[in-house]
Formats: sequence, structure tokens, C-alpha cells
Amino acid sequence: MRAQGLPVLDFSSSNPTRVGFDNLSLGCLINPANSNYEPDPRGLVTAREALADCVEESERVLAMLNTLMDITEAEAGLMKLHRAPVDLCQLAREVVELYQYVAEERKITVHTELSARCAGDVDRDRIRQVFANLLDNAIKYTPEGGSVTITVRDEPGLAVVIFRDTGMGIPAEEQGKIWTRLFRGDKSRSQRGLGLGLSLVKAVVEAHGGKATVASQPNAGATFTVKLPK
Repeated sequence: MRAQGLPVLDFSSSNPTRVGFDNLSLGCLINPANSNYEPDPRGLVTAREALADCVEESERVLAMLNTLMDITEAEAGLMKLHRAPVDLCQLAREVVELYQYVAEERKITVHTELSARCAGDVDRDRIRQVFANLLDNAIKYTPEGGSVTITVRDEPGLAVVIFRDTGMGIPAEEQGKIWTRLFRGDKSRSQRGLGLGLSLVKAVVEAHGGKATVASQPNAGATFTVKLPK
């Protein structure tokens, strides 16, 4: 799905026009010129809390905009991919380690079924982003005590990566819509998120010449499969 009416801007971290709040100091909220001015401490605390909420929401909006720009670039064929031989099994291990604490906190077991080595000619950072989004999605929609299994294997001319969970599943009528930007299924509305993760997954995978698919039934988990040309 191509972007309609979205300007093509560079929001990469190397671009000085990228907006951020890293240097915002909440301690500078009030700096009166009159040295005799004594603000009400209760009002100051309330104001700081309100500003912190505004900053948090602004960062959320900025994250959404930056992700939208990534999707737009990928779909338009403008995403710059720094391809190199990458061990996808090792990349999967790194992502599992990154989410290990989150999984343990939710009492979800993450299993891996990895080949000795499965190489792909990919942009390491972008495919890591794909793996992270798929694992985050699987953990988010799997109930306590469930499990997620990640499989990486070689097929002729392809590297295949599968994320299988024991979660709530996806209704058939929603499976074609989950790749659409900002789509949130009925069961996912209670979960915090932007509704962009799977759109980014699809866009990045297809920018690599690959394909992302899903198979699921309600209350029977979901299986997301990524196939990347070698």
C-alpha cells in the first residue's frame, strides 16, 4: 500500500532535521527573571508532570512519524539497504536475548530452532528490526504461560524465518488487514501500540525482494513466515 499525500522526508538519525527531545531539560521549566519569585512547589510539581506527559506523547507521535517515513521509503523503493552477508541465526539469538526479560516478566517461554548457520545477503539493522517487531508482537499477544518458537532454516535459494506463538490468534477476516498501516484488530485494541509494526515488517522484507505471510486461527496462535532470497 503506497503512501498517499505523505512527503518524502529524511528522518534518519544522521539528518539534523530529525526532531527529538533528548536535550529537553524538565528542570528548566521555570526560570523567573525576578530572583525574589518563589513558585508554589505543588504547582511546580504538577507542571513538571504535565510537561513530562506531553514529552512522552510527543515522542510517541515522533516514533510513529519516523516509522511511517520508513514504510513510505521502503514501499517507494527509496529505502537505502546496506546489504552484506549476515548470519540470520545469530541475529535471531541477539533479538531473543534483547526480549528475554520482557518474556520472563510475562512468563512466556521463547524457544529457538536454528540451523548451524543460515546466511542471508541483507541489511543487518533492518532485518533485526523485522525480527524484533515479530518477536515483540508474538510476546504481546501470547497469554501468560504461553510460548513463542523461532525457526531459522535454509531452503533452496531462500532463508526462511518463522515466528510461531500460542497466543490469541487472528481472525481470518483480519489476516489480510494486519499489514495495513494503523490497523488494530478488535482483540489488539487493549494493547498499547502504534499499529505500524507489521506494516514495517512487510515493507522491509519486500524491499529485500522477500515475502512475509501469516497463518492463524482464533485461539490457536499465529505463525508469521519471512522468506528472504539468498
